[in-house]
This record gives sequence, structure tokens and C-alpha cells, in this order.
Amino acid sequence: MKHFCILLLLVSGQILSGQQEKHLKIPGTKCSIIPPNGFEAATTFSGFMQAETGASIMVNEIPASYDPIIAGFTADALKKTGMTLQSKETIDFNKSKATLIKVTQAANGTIYIKQMLIFGDEKGTVLVNGIYPESSIDIEPSIKEALLSTVYNAALSENALDAATFMVNIEGTDFKLIKYMSGSLLYSTDGKIPTEKPTLIVGNSLSKVPALNQKKYAEERLKKLPRGEFSTIKKAGEITIDNLSGYEIIADGLTKDNKPELLYQVMLFNESGDYYIILGQAKEDFVKYLESFKKIAKSFTRK
Repeated sequence: MKHFCILLLLVSGQILSGQQEKHLKIPGTKCSIIPPNGFEAATTFSGFMQAETGASIMVNEIPASYDPIIAGFTADALKKTGMTLQSKETIDFNKSKATLIKVTQAANGTIYIKQMLIFGDEKGTVLVNGIYPESSIDIEPSIKEALLSTVYNAALSENALDAATFMVNIEGTDFKLIKYMSGSLLYSTDGKIPTEKPTLIVGNSLSKVPALNQKKYAEERLKKLPRGEFSTIKKAGEITIDNLSGYEIIADGLTKDNKPELLYQVMLFNESGDYYIILGQAKEDFVKYLESFKKIAKSFTRK
């Protein structure tokens, strides 16, 4: 992302223009932020959270061009995902242009407000998302101030494995680690995302889930994948990995071109209502990659 205008000349070899000692490095990213008072580093995603209010600030670095991402944030597109656009404006951000978006969204009977700072170039985009309940709107100014304090430093290491609270062993397979994003480790066989080659996502839940029918939840989770409504579950059975119980699902899917696709999903649940997910997708060599997915899944362990 060398063209980010926030990638200004280094001062003292470490601190970028606009960066202060109060900035905290966000694991799994090349960003630093000054979090609001009362916010602590999150353990399940890249960012900060405030337990008292349920507010959070999450940073995602997306390997996709800025312009089409911004163009996709329309009122109609957001409405399809359950969000209502409140405002969208271009702002001056570290001597360059960025977009500040505000939306509302209902979840589990609560109205949430989301402020999103989005900046980037043709090679990549950074999305800094501040989320808080409407009942805690008094923290809105401090959330916005924190978002605007974001500094991106290309010289920093993303430390993907250090950021995650879990790990898998990909040795002996074709998969390569790409990055840590939204609480998940992303892998593919060609080291690219997005890609048409086989992919693997290993992540943790960002919110708690009902424990009443975990098998049904796992099956519904698979069906919520893009074109998941066309998936056919071939096998769904109990599995235990790293002393966590869950369900292993093997399914036949269809790509956007209506070509067959292998889907492999493992969801592991703990007693606190959190879960871990391992999701593999392949459009080629189904037997080979099913074996790889199973091997990697069995290696899952919490740190």
C-alpha cells in the first residue's frame, strides 16, 4: 500500500507523521490507534473493546482496491445486509482523502451504531469500524476521535500468528498463510486472497451463540455462505479437537458459475458460548484437499 498518503516519512525511524506515543499497535495489522478511555485490547479480533458498553473498534486490512469498495457502500447495498445508511462523506485524512460512513443496524433486539473510516489505494484498503449500542451514544465523539487517530505504517510487521489466539499446522499441505483479519487466519494455496484456488479460514466467533442445538447452528452457518442455499450436506458428524466438542460437515457446493465445489466446515464450541470455525473450500482435486482440510483441522489448538 505504498501509495497511502498516510505512509508519510518516518520520524526517528519508527514514528510516522501524526503518530504519537499514545498510539497502540493493533496485532495482526500495520495500524496503530489511540483508543478511547476504558477500551482494552480485544482477544478475538484486531482492535479494542469496552466490556461495560459492548462497544468495539475493529481494524481490517483488505487486499482489494479502495474505489470499488467505497462504491459498494450504497444505501441499497447496505440495506440488503440489514444496515441503514445515516451518512457518507469524503473527508481530509492525513493530507489525503478518506470516507467516513455512519450506519445503524439491529442485532438481538439492540440498535447498534457503526462509524466506519475507510482509506486506501488500488492495492489495498483499510476499514476501521467503531461499533456501539445506540443507548451508549454518549461515547460517539470518542469513538470518532479514535478512528481518526489511525496511523498506517507499511514498515510494521502484521504478526498474523501472534495476533491469533489459536493455531493450526499446515506443514505438508499446499496452503500458505496470508493474513489475520476479523479474528481469522486466512490461507490459500497460491498465497492470494481473493483467489480461485483452494482456501482455508480458521477463526473464532466475535459474539456468543446459543448452545441449544449446536448441530443445527453449524448447518445453518454453512448455508449462510455465498450461494450456500445451493449446498448439499453429505456428512455431518460429531468431532472433538483440542478438548472442544463440535461438528464436522462435508458438503457439495456450487460456485457462481454453477461448477461443483467442495465445502468442509468444522465448528468447535466451548462452555462460554463461543466457537471456533475451520472452513475449507476447493474447486479442484476434491479428494486431495478434503484430506488436507481434515489434517489441518485435527491440528487445531488454542494458545
